[in-house]
Amino acid sequence: MLDQNQSDKIIDLRRMSAEYYQKAAWNQLLALDNYREKNFEAAERFAQLSFEDQMAASEYAELADAESSLYLELEE
Repeated sequence: MLDQNQSDKIIDLRRMSAEYYQKAAWNQLLALDNYREKNFEAAERFAQLSFEDQMAASEYAELADAESSLYLELEE
C-alpha cells in the first residue's frame, strides 16, 4: 500500500497534468476565437501555447504513471 506522502506526490502530479490540460483547452479556444476574428498572429500564439501546455500535461501524466509504477514495484 502506498504511504500518504507517495500518494500525495502522485495526486499532485496528476493535478498538475489536469491543470495544464485545462490551460491547453482554454488556449485552443482563444486561438479559434482569434482565428475567427482574423487576428492570425494572436491565433498562432495561442495555438502554440496550447501545444506547449499539452506537452507539459503529458509530461506530468507520464511522471505520475512512472511514480505509481515504481511504488507498485517496490511493494512486490
